[in-house]
Amino acid sequence: MCYDSIVFDNDGVLTYPTPQAVLQQGVKGAFSRFDITPDDDLVTKMVDADVTQIQQVARRYNIAPSVLWEQREKSVAAAQRRALEDGTKTLYEDVSTLESLHAPMGIVSNNQHETVLSIVELFELRELFPYATGREPTLDGFQRRKPNPDYLTDALDSIGVSSGLYVGDSNVDILAANRAGMDVAFIRRPHRTAYELVAEPTYEINSLEELASIAV
Repeated sequence: MCYDSIVFDNDGVLTYPTPQAVLQQGVKGAFSRFDITPDDDLVTKMVDADVTQIQQVARRYNIAPSVLWEQREKSVAAAQRRALEDGTKTLYEDVSTLESLHAPMGIVSNNQHETVLSIVELFELRELFPYATGREPTLDGFQRRKPNPDYLTDALDSIGVSSGLYVGDSNVDILAANRAGMDVAFIRRPHRTAYELVAEPTYEINSLEELASIAV
């Protein structure tokens, strides 16, 4: 099928997932800005926190939730940039096969916007992905992340199309694409071997190379 656009999730699709140790380092760095030494449970909580947990932690330390979260986002983005620079976080080799696709392409990630920009910059992907975004470093931006379709619909508007194909590696990607009115290709990378889907994707692939036979 010929698509007006192809939009990609990042982590687990274009780049290998960020190691937990890198995210934990970022969280610890955020707390250090407030002269707080968090225990392991708190660090784990703040790696995968929801808004309620963020508010609870902020009250515990008498910090405004928005201030705590913005510092957390800044610090984790910086830790991921270092991981990109030192080779801890890398591109999948099959990303190079996307150069053969002709539809306009973009990136929409639940990762920080600053991290997505770092990936595009360091791997010189701007020509391949003129549109690239992650979540805004605010609590509102955090709440708009997938499976909410907001960032996907923003991408379609910015690219100048009304529909397209979204390529992701998780259930939230499938749900967000469905809600945005997009077809979705689920890529079953090695870290998703036993992953169970809660909704049926339009396609299931094992490599980005397979898109050449889908998006024609």
